[in-house]
Amino acid sequence: MTRFFLPALLALACQTVLGHYQLTYPPSRGFDESKEVTGPCGGFDSVSANRTDFPLKDGFMEINSEHPKYTYKVNIAIGNKPAAADFTSVVGQGQVAYPSQSCLQVDLSSVKNATDGTPATLQIIYMAGDGNLYQCADVTLKNQASNFNTSACVNADGSSPSKSGSSSGSQPSSTSAATTVKAGVMGAMAALVLSIAATA
Repeated sequence: MTRFFLPALLALACQTVLGHYQLTYPPSRGFDESKEVTGPCGGFDSVSANRTDFPLKDGFMEINSEHPKYTYKVNIAIGNKPAAADFTSVVGQGQVAYPSQSCLQVDLSSVKNATDGTPATLQIIYMAGDGNLYQCADVTLKNQASNFNTSACVNADGSSPSKSGSSSGSQPSSTSAATTVKAGVMGAMAALVLSIAATA
């Protein structure tokens, strides 16, 4: 029985440690990790009924990355119901070399028709070695986005967010909380596997 149980336990441990990313702000149109590979919006084709006011200047998107290193691109599509072909304007891109929270700056200065009150959809394409992963946020562009949560812009490595629309980062000197938790889970799973193997 042990020879069947151990592979299943190891597979569970790998699933626990390996993940993708979550768009945490503005709110994602929808999230299902198994559908993140589906463009343009991670398998969620319907526009959200609740759009977030998004500033025309100094806007950002906050994500939580399960990978320690990745590249990303932020695109925008103007309009109420954009199709996949509409996400052609790049408004942010870069590389990040730490896990957990990251603030991805968005630069709308060169986007045609990006004006006060315009409906739009922001798309993140996340690349960390397991294919392109997609998530979207439906927003309304505003000169004054008074409800926009500026405190949500946090980088887990402690660096100050860039305002250029691109970013890069290096591995922090101290282990992040997310990495620590995952290491602890792996350690516990390994101990359990060894314990079961010893009694078999």
